[in-house]
Amino acid sequence: VWQDYEVRVNDEFVLRGNAALLKCLVPSYVSDVVQIESWTSSQGEVFGGTDW
Repeated sequence: VWQDYEVRVNDEFVLRGNAALLKCLVPSYVSDVVQIESWTSSQGEVFGGTDW
């Protein structure tokens, strides 16, 4: 069954120069078949592969 879904990330606040850990929120009904390939920042930067 094909069904639309939305993957989300909650906002996190961190001081400049520190690391932040973001959790990808995938709906449970598709989590077994979804794999995250990359992240795209609001500035258009793409982080993929071993960047995370």
